[in-house]
Amino acid sequence: MSIAALSPVSRDGDDPRAPLARNDWCGTISQSIGDVTLHEIPPNGQGIAALMALGLLRHLDIGNLDPDGAESQHLQIEAMKLAFADVNRFVGDPSSMTEVAPQHLLDERYLASRAKLIDRKRAQIFGAGAPTEGGTVCLAAADEAGMMVSYIQSNYNGFGSGVVVPDTGISLQNRGHGFCLEDGHPNQLGPSKRPFHTIIPGFVMRANEPAMAFGLMGGPMQAQGHVQMVLRTQLWGQDPQTAADAPRWRAINGLNVAVEKGIDREALERFGHVLSADEPDAAFGFGGAQLVQRLDGGGYVAGSDFRKDGQAAGF
Repeated sequence: MSIAALSPVSRDGDDPRAPLARNDWCGTISQSIGDVTLHEIPPNGQGIAALMALGLLRHLDIGNLDPDGAESQHLQIEAMKLAFADVNRFVGDPSSMTEVAPQHLLDERYLASRAKLIDRKRAQIFGAGAPTEGGTVCLAAADEAGMMVSYIQSNYNGFGSGVVVPDTGISLQNRGHGFCLEDGHPNQLGPSKRPFHTIIPGFVMRANEPAMAFGLMGGPMQAQGHVQMVLRTQLWGQDPQTAADAPRWRAINGLNVAVEKGIDREALERFGHVLSADEPDAAFGFGGAQLVQRLDGGGYVAGSDFRKDGQAAGF
């Protein structure tokens, strides 16, 4: 499985026809839970946050809990907060991640140590750990031959940069907004660097065979939605549409969590989570999932989120 990423390069001399960018082919990073493996694109994206959260939840016996119960949701929220604490501190363009590499963040021993920080009875505010010493469209598709594709694209804000490539109608993105200005940070603005970004196609494998192509639009909700979709479909056996329709939570910052109707607010508040009545960021909301899952006996089942435009269709 390979995924292309666009990387800026310098022009060759003064030739105005020389390309300004090239496609880099990269593999995936992954995390196993139950009998499946979730694959995500590596940094500079946020997919590693979903993998870290699942790795943390492996140590918390999440599979034996009620998927819609407050205890299960509490543990998922806390795992997600721990993952984002590290991602926000250490992740940027891969060439700048000299302090902490993706394999350090996904190290089993490190995740086990981080999982011990989770209080099963109380919400907390987490800081980054020490892994080392020292506007979006989603498409999931599959064909009769078993080929499956997970694709997500976004220009970011509005129509992106507002710059259109002449004679093409292609509007360029403005993902440079994702850089930070903190000196020495892996994601610090700089030349020939890619910013941290949120677009992450998801792909699940079982026994080294394609099992589910999926994605979930919605900015910082994407990694959180990946965790919820994988747990529901792969660990708790829900079909894609049921998983997409289920109420969602979204960790915002600190102890603040947004939840949809259908989640037991009082039960989560007893864990110490501070719940908002309405999602404060309408631009991202609770995301929009698209999923295609391969059935063991052959064929596929798909789901499309009611929160956004889309459909599940066979032809």
